[in-house]
Amino acid sequence: MRSSGDGLEIKCLVDHARRGQTTKRFPETSVEEGYVSLELVLGLALLVLPIALIVLTLPTWLARQNLARLAAQQAARTGVIAASPGEGAMAAGSVVADAGLDPARDVSVAWDPASNFARGGLVTVHVTVESPAIDIPFLGRFGSFPLTASFSERVDPYRSGP
Repeated sequence: MRSSGDGLEIKCLVDHARRGQTTKRFPETSVEEGYVSLELVLGLALLVLPIALIVLTLPTWLARQNLARLAAQQAARTGVIAASPGEGAMAAGSVVADAGLDPARDVSVAWDPASNFARGGLVTVHVTVESPAIDIPFLGRFGSFPLTASFSERVDPYRSGP
């Protein structure tokens, strides 16, 4: 093996039976030295950090969707049993308050106009809960969007009362 000043000369065996040798030259220096730290910082800032924020926020979105579903179920059931939309709205507010949210600010309850509280009627309620767009632990919440759940409950056809 011989080396010259402009590169490194490498000998490799091409054919073991013939033992013929060829040579290849590779440059000793590369023009891309020193960019690893910049690529690491940009990769972390532009790829890993946004994905980590989405992963940290995803459980909050799912919890708020389940909370809206549970509040809608409770509002419809309570409204049917009490034959009162006001009682149902209070039940939905109670569910939201138990989850640590402000019922006056974070939830809205809307009854379907076709809801009928008479015997055999169908009562439908729509509950909307505000969910944070980004919720970073120890830093706070940024932005919000509504999550809506609906639930229908049939009034017992054999119930006594009005």
